[in-house]
Amino acid sequence: MITIEALHNFPKIERKCNLGAEIIRTIKNEEFNIRDNDILCIASKLISKSEGLFVDLNSINPSQVALRLHQQIPRKDPRLIQIIIDQTGDKSGKELQISNNFVGGWLSNGLFLTSAGVDKIDADTAIILPKNCDEIAKKISDDIFDHLKVRVAIIITDSDGRIDKKGATQVAIGLYGISGLRKSQYQDKTNVETICDMLAASAGLLMGQTGKMLPIVKIHGIDYVFDKSATIRDAVN
Repeated sequence: MITIEALHNFPKIERKCNLGAEIIRTIKNEEFNIRDNDILCIASKLISKSEGLFVDLNSINPSQVALRLHQQIPRKDPRLIQIIIDQTGDKSGKELQISNNFVGGWLSNGLFLTSAGVDKIDADTAIILPKNCDEIAKKISDDIFDHLKVRVAIIITDSDGRIDKKGATQVAIGLYGISGLRKSQYQDKTNVETICDMLAASAGLLMGQTGKMLPIVKIHGIDYVFDKSATIRDAVN
C-alpha cells in the first residue's frame, strides 16, 4: 500500500539554518515514523529560505529588457522580472517564454519553471532557487541516516504552472536516492515515466500552496532501488 503523510508542526523558517537538523528534530519531537526507502518530498521554498537565498527588491535596478517585458506582463514587478532574467543566465531575456500572464524561464540545469523558480514573498523581498538542489537533497538524506539510521530518498519540489492550464501543480527540481525516471517494458516497447514529478505532485496533495505550512511530506510504499548516483538531470531533456 502506498501512503502519503505530512510532517506536522515543522517550525517556520525565516532565515538561513541547518535544515537537516530542523527536520531531524521535528521527526523526533513528533514521533514521526520513517523507514528505509521512504521518500521525503520537501518544498523548494523551505530549501531556499534555509539557504538564505533572499533578494532585496530595493537593491534591484531593472534593465531595459526587464522594463520592456513589464509592458507585456504588467502584473509582474519589473524588479522581479529582472531577477527572473538573471536566474536564466541570459541578460537578453531570450531564455524566457511569455504568453498572456504567464512567464516561464529556462534554468542552466535544463529545467523550465514558472518565473524561473523566483517567488515574491513580500513587498520588498524575493527568493530564488539554489543552484544545485541535488547536493542539498543528498546532504539532508545523509544527515537523516547519520542521526536516525534510516536511509530515505529526497525529492525537492517546486510549485509550477503551465501555459495551457489554470492553477499550479508540484514538480521535482532536485533529488537524491531515487531515479527521476521509471522504465518498464511491454512487448517490444519501453515505457518511460517521470516518476519524480508523479511523486512531487502526489506530495502536493498535502503540501498545498503558500500558507498551508506542510512543506515536508513522506511517501511510503513505492517500490524502487535506492540510487546514490541519481540526479534531476537524468529526467531533463
